Amino acid sequence: MVNVFNNYTFGCHGIPDRCYKFKGVHMPFCARCLGTAIGHVISLVQFIFFPLWPIWVALIGLAVMLLDWYLQNQLKLYHSNFSRLITGTLGGYAVGLIIWTIIQSIYMYIAG
Repeated sequence: MVNVFNNYTFGCHGIPDRCYKFKGVHMPFCARCLGTAIGHVISLVQFIFFPLWPIWVALIGLAVMLLDWYLQNQLKLYHSNFSRLITGTLGGYAVGLIIWTIIQSIYMYIAG
């Protein structure tokens, strides 16, 4: 099942050292991309069932993910897959929060 997604990684580098294994096979997407997908799902669940958090929370989440990327790629500091997963989740949630806030604002404007 995992190999089916090899052509659909949406730009992820898929470096094996940065990917989790599933049934002994490396996933075609890295821990950070997995985290962003998890963050998107969390933001969707929040949008459906709970009030959205303020947009400044999204800015913090994006800043944390950008800082993690900068430390890893520019300063060559090693980060574990777990830290990539966490920062990816924060960043994915942040992007989802921005998207759902925009959709909610458009809906309120149209319905309002």
